[in-house]
Amino acid sequence: MSLLAYSYRVPLCVPYWNGATYRNILYALASGGVVDGPDLGRLKSLLIDKLDLAEAVLCGSGSLAVEIALRSCGVREGDEVVIPTFCCTAVVAPILAAGAIPVLADAGEELNITAEAVDAVLTEKTRAIVVPHLFGNPANIDPVIEIARARNIRVIDDAAQAVGATIGGRPAGSFGDAGVLSFGSEKVCFGLGGGVVVSRQKEVLNGGSQTKLAPPRLSPAVRSFFSTTIWRRWRRWTLPVKAALSHVKGTGPDSPPVPYRQESMANLNATVALSLLETLDENIAARRARVGAYQDLLGTEEGLELIPHRGGSACLTQVVRVFPKTRVADPAARLIQVLGSAGYEVQGSYVPIHLLSRYRQWVREPLPYAERLWGDLIELPCEPEVSFDHMERIALIVKQVLNS
Repeated sequence: MSLLAYSYRVPLCVPYWNGATYRNILYALASGGVVDGPDLGRLKSLLIDKLDLAEAVLCGSGSLAVEIALRSCGVREGDEVVIPTFCCTAVVAPILAAGAIPVLADAGEELNITAEAVDAVLTEKTRAIVVPHLFGNPANIDPVIEIARARNIRVIDDAAQAVGATIGGRPAGSFGDAGVLSFGSEKVCFGLGGGVVVSRQKEVLNGGSQTKLAPPRLSPAVRSFFSTTIWRRWRRWTLPVKAALSHVKGTGPDSPPVPYRQESMANLNATVALSLLETLDENIAARRARVGAYQDLLGTEEGLELIPHRGGSACLTQVVRVFPKTRVADPAARLIQVLGSAGYEVQGSYVPIHLLSRYRQWVREPLPYAERLWGDLIELPCEPEVSFDHMERIALIVKQVLNS
């Protein structure tokens, strides 16, 4: 394929950084505040105040944050932890690290886990339930908490993809026994990485976790900055270069999970996270406007369904379900190809975890809804930098493919 084919007008998942972000980064680099510095304390204080928390623990990754949350909630060897099959496989590794067993539940119509799906897989060994808010869209977590409390099961509110989302006016991540936030790649607050474990119950994070965090290392923090800046923030111009390096082995949904280190968050990561929180309201407002625009442009189109966002959604992305007209047709794959050729980098969505060979050992029963729909899904961009003119062009291409 020609390198020109990779020169997207609208690349996928570009971090929402501004001039203040770069100024803060330069100051941290010049002052020696890469590993340690005042922004760690500032970030912790801001999150505690913003989410009305009792405690927050800053750590090196969202995956590590999940592990700490599990251990803080008393998850031990042989316990079962319920997760949705339709989500990122990165949630599996922390469960295994805690010595627990992942139990996969089906998806609901909004693609999030539901109380009904959870109830169907609970056993006497269930110790915790992880409730992610996929695509920035808040899950209906209250009924899950009600089921869990009746059985003395812990709930972890995974707002990694939904920083800034609200449920009934209350911030996502602050429900349940512990919560998880992330400033990693392809998130609403796409920073240099790092996760946060939060709780409104001080005793949960003070007494429950046995995880000892090492200090962050200088070279990975600096590497993360250059990698994120070059390959993601400047993706429109650097993607052709990355395509030329195609000899480097890529990763897929069934690839081994990326290992994470038991370490604290670096000050440089906190610096970027603080900048992103300062612009979070305008970031989410812009994303919600784009979700509304997709509804206006495609909401009545035959053969297509826009997965709805609940009130309070952070609108990370807009998921579209494309219905094939015949058993052999694959309009979702065709649409991804045509949009890519026109300069719009889009992607399909998650492959259900229980369909991946690496994870099949934890499958107990068919999960029909996720199995039926996953291949028909496409994620359309909602980043603030995606112009409405480009969105109109995307919608036009979608209509043309559906009607061809």
